[in-house]
Amino acid sequence: MPRILLPSHILEAALSGEEFDLDPENAKKLTRVLRLTAGETFTAFDGRGRAWECALAATEDDGNSGKKGRGARAVILSETLSTAVARLHLSVAQAVPKGDKMDFVLQKGTELGVAEFWPFEAERSVARLLMEDEAERASTRTERWRRIAAHAAAQCGRADVPLIHAIGDFATAVDYGTRDSRCFMLDEQPDIESLRASLTRAPLTAEVGDGDTPPRLMLLIGPEGGWTEREREWAERYGVEAVSLGNRILRTETAALVAAAILQWEAGELG
Repeated sequence: MPRILLPSHILEAALSGEEFDLDPENAKKLTRVLRLTAGETFTAFDGRGRAWECALAATEDDGNSGKKGRGARAVILSETLSTAVARLHLSVAQAVPKGDKMDFVLQKGTELGVAEFWPFEAERSVARLLMEDEAERASTRTERWRRIAAHAAAQCGRADVPLIHAIGDFATAVDYGTRDSRCFMLDEQPDIESLRASLTRAPLTAEVGDGDTPPRLMLLIGPEGGWTEREREWAERYGVEAVSLGNRILRTETAALVAAAILQWEAGELG
């Protein structure tokens, strides 16, 4: 069944059974791209964990406007079952990579159940977006990333959309990741404890029941050029656990997703 993201206030207002207008983008997607007609159903979700089965009530094709597929109205039929309580609140703090690699991390990380993304500039980051003359570009990029995450959530069946924070710095990510949270820093240096060994030594406590708060965990993923000694010292001072993913050196976007998948497996979210 097709899935679209709609603002909570629109869906809440429509719970009375009244028809509501779809925004132009979603109307186009349902009527022109997916070719739905009046009476056919789709799922609307609010990005916060709730979803509803809806039906197209009318499109502008049904009237005399002559604007094919430019508008549509819908009605809520019923609320769908909520997804199970997450066993892990996983955040990924990713040093912004060059090109469109961040898009890939967001898409696949959303599919893997990542709850929050913290893009940041590391000392060796190639992309520099926190300079004064780049502020507008950084804001535009963040909004684009939020749309990418929303589309990925719709495609993979999530009723919630990961939170995409504004581009920040390394210290801010570390401060958040070590506040009531376990924090892993992926590092390729030799003699670093493996993630597997760390989880064997101190397993995740992921038994979550109704109303419980899932354990929080953050992954710190460095830039293409690796961490500096100053960043390693700062992380150690805050209690970050430095871990490796084995002998192979993975690309920054690959490392983020491999580690996220391992942690979700350990928490029982995968498999």
